[in-house]
Amino acid sequence: MDSLMDLVGQLKKCCQETELAFIARAKLSLAEFNGISALEPGERVCGNMLSRKMGLSPSRASRVIEKLVKNGFLVREIDPQDRRRCTICLAKKGVALKQQLKKIRRECEEKVRDQLSAQEIDHLIGHLRELNEALSASMPG
Repeated sequence: MDSLMDLVGQLKKCCQETELAFIARAKLSLAEFNGISALEPGERVCGNMLSRKMGLSPSRASRVIEKLVKNGFLVREIDPQDRRRCTICLAKKGVALKQQLKKIRRECEEKVRDQLSAQEIDHLIGHLRELNEALSASMPG
């Protein structure tokens, strides 16, 4: 019998394969993709906040952010009140990439939903929420 974590790992692998193919087509590193994914359209954050959201050190995040700005996925804006401060947000190209990813995830979810009844989907969602809560509660920090 498969363990719970084996099954979660298999599910994660199926989802990741689709995302990794998408990332490769976009010619992004995983860190760059995570930088774009960490922001919502219209959201503005400072570099330190984005590095925390990306789970990277400020120096590593700075290099990733610089590349994303250079390639048109992010916009860095200087604060007119304090030129030492800047904010980072998604550029149109970054927003478009996120929309494409949403579409791919929606299509993947539809494939799953096509195989299950409405009741099975409701149960699955409920159980996944419980699993996430249980795992979140056991995480340090």
